Amino acid sequence: MRKVLTEDLEPGMKVAKTLYLSDGRVLLNAGVILKDSYIDRLKKKDIPALFIADESLPEVEIPEVISDQTRLETSKLLRECMNDIELGNELNSRKIKKAVNEMVDELTSKRHVIVHLNDIRAYDDYTFGHSVNVTALSILTGISLGYNKLELRDLGVGSLLHDVGKTFVDDSILLKPGRLTDEEFKEVQKHSKKGYDIVKDAEGISMPSAHIAYQHHEKYNGTGYPRGLKGDEIIEFAQIVTVADVYDAITTDRVYRNAMPAHEALHVLEDMMQAELNPDIAQTLFKNIAIYPIGSLVELNTGEAGLVVDVNKEDLSSPVVRIISSKGDKSDQQEHDKIIEVDLMHNEEVEIKDVITDRTRKF
Repeated sequence: MRKVLTEDLEPGMKVAKTLYLSDGRVLLNAGVILKDSYIDRLKKKDIPALFIADESLPEVEIPEVISDQTRLETSKLLRECMNDIELGNELNSRKIKKAVNEMVDELTSKRHVIVHLNDIRAYDDYTFGHSVNVTALSILTGISLGYNKLELRDLGVGSLLHDVGKTFVDDSILLKPGRLTDEEFKEVQKHSKKGYDIVKDAEGISMPSAHIAYQHHEKYNGTGYPRGLKGDEIIEFAQIVTVADVYDAITTDRVYRNAMPAHEALHVLEDMMQAELNPDIAQTLFKNIAIYPIGSLVELNTGEAGLVVDVNKEDLSSPVVRIISSKGDKSDQQEHDKIIEVDLMHNEEVEIKDVITDRTRKF
């Protein structure tokens, strides 16, 4: 299975992973053979990429941090809640807390899992899928920090609702692919305070959860908005969500920008530490992220290409790699049905030189 940009899709390719919209509808089922009409529909829906079956690569199971069912149900609930708010109705806090409790239970039962975020979203579904991912990342960070169940729930509720204020920002601004004007950016900035007002007025939701909506765009050095808070003036919950928010944003495919690979995204976050992000919290998040996710194609310093088939929790930069080609050709091992796997954590002579993308692949 490999991820292919929509612009590079061709008729005859087989869909490897069912594609859902945020309302739970299936857009394309796994196993469907692509036709021109299907590709056109993906483009009209602004789907940036698709998982495609690839018989030339070994099948590997990519672990899910949260199940597709949890992801879809939570995303659908968030859409419904934001629609209710737009209509002037109250936030359904009971359903939100129930969904977050279920996510907390699921994530605490998988507390040693490493994040391999690999969902694909339609352009106009970005807010919902993004909020679910940010919630999962935030809860995992909270687990690593030793939070109890109540703290994880409050963190999760605030994470899920951190962008709820965007309900009052015009879609033409939210979905604009280019740079925002100063006036447009001022409109976007209002969503933090609006979100805070919505969440704090909801029955049964804690003030720390509300302050996540208010503070998730504050920066550690005081250059954020809306109040220019800095350091410990920003509650820890919000600092966690800020890191998760940035990571998911830059590792997600958008119509106007390809997703950044995890190893590059972590370098970006490292550059932001001390100034914009709390370094301790960023480092805690890093411990839960697969630098080279399972299913990644990598080029080794030996000239061989390999497929990441497992990760080492003790050293996330040194996964287990299955050799699949040598200098662009099929390796002798593969042709003779021999499987050679190299655990980079225990082989200091072999290391990853680069990540192979669909466009740079030569085999």
